[in-house]
Amino acid sequence: MNSSLPDTNRDTPQDGCLSPGALSSRTVRSVNREAHIQLAHEQRTAMLENFDMEVEDKIRLMRAQLDADKMDLILKADCDVAQLPKCVRDMPLATFLREYGGDVSAAVRGVLKIDDKGRETMVPLPETPLVIRARRKVVAKPT
Repeated sequence: MNSSLPDTNRDTPQDGCLSPGALSSRTVRSVNREAHIQLAHEQRTAMLENFDMEVEDKIRLMRAQLDADKMDLILKADCDVAQLPKCVRDMPLATFLREYGGDVSAAVRGVLKIDDKGRETMVPLPETPLVIRARRKVVAKPT
């Protein structure tokens, strides 16, 4: 092979494009940098899409938990109200709070017109769940 003749196969391939050997190192670095930037952009886009999907899933789970907690709270409130004496349940909330300060025993006494002096006209009051629990705690405590 004669070294004075140019190697046409190396510089110009059959399809007319320059071969990688014909590109300068600066051009190769520039192409690599652009490819790296494009890849980094695609990775960031994929990460953001994945993050958005995870956030939407967490929001959906939190809303489901919120609905379940709301139903539990409503059921608990209904049970607590059902344990109140009927005369207190039928009383408007504003009256209960304004006249009796939220005290169930005072409201029952007020509705039944019972005085606090313990007169014989006093009717035995039904115990509220709070009174029952307090009595159980006193009995359960060792002295």
